[in-house]
Amino acid sequence: MRSFLLSAFAIALTTGQASSADLYMKYKLYAVGLPIGSGVLNVDLDNTSYSIDASGGTAAFGKLVSDGKGNVSVRGDNTGGQLSPQKFSLDVNSEDETGTITMQMSKGALKKVAVNPPQDRMNERIKVTRDHLKNVLDPLTAAVFPAPKGLSKESCNRTLSLFDGKERYNVHLSYKSKRNARTADGRFNGKVLVCRARYEPVAGHRPKRKTIQELAKNKSMEIWLAPVGDKPFLVPLRASITAPFGPLVVKAEKYKLSK
Repeated sequence: MRSFLLSAFAIALTTGQASSADLYMKYKLYAVGLPIGSGVLNVDLDNTSYSIDASGGTAAFGKLVSDGKGNVSVRGDNTGGQLSPQKFSLDVNSEDETGTITMQMSKGALKKVAVNPPQDRMNERIKVTRDHLKNVLDPLTAAVFPAPKGLSKESCNRTLSLFDGKERYNVHLSYKSKRNARTADGRFNGKVLVCRARYEPVAGHRPKRKTIQELAKNKSMEIWLAPVGDKPFLVPLRASITAPFGPLVVKAEKYKLSK
């Protein structure tokens, strides 16, 4: 999957056990209505720091989604409700891609990155410059939205400037509506924000690649955001995109707050 799908759907490409995290969510992933994966998201938030962990995999779905498994985690600072990543790591093993990425960051700036194996076809890619790597987030931190105004339109209307260790891209979010939503376990039952999402490649990508062009033109992407208890943050309860083969949907089945 492309970088944006990692950002929007990484939380659903995981499996694991419940932990003592502040928030535990279990998701299911569907392609054209068929279940092809499940997973968990564990989030810990306190007044000065945060951590997010996920691990697991997806099942093959024809030639559209490959078998894969991996681990992803991030640690960072929480300053007045704003999350700033310090250490990010990704270890993935799939039919499409195998490798590791580690990043060290400080105050939104990349300090060090290690990609193994190195990215290929560099002569075909837009070069990532130092200016591209200022005021950026990793894709996992981006799954937890600072929202001091709660379920207001302003919580949707934002641009996420993301870097995954290889590619720099933006995700533009805009308010669409509010609606009621419920998880299968019934532990979440309330209002959510529905945000439109649009992917914009910036650097590190191959601009002539068809999948990049199609994703940048795709206007079907949507994310539903739910509160994290009484904390000033929102997390995805559902994410969807209509791909060339049909709809790809991630939705939360379980929602558990420990505090």
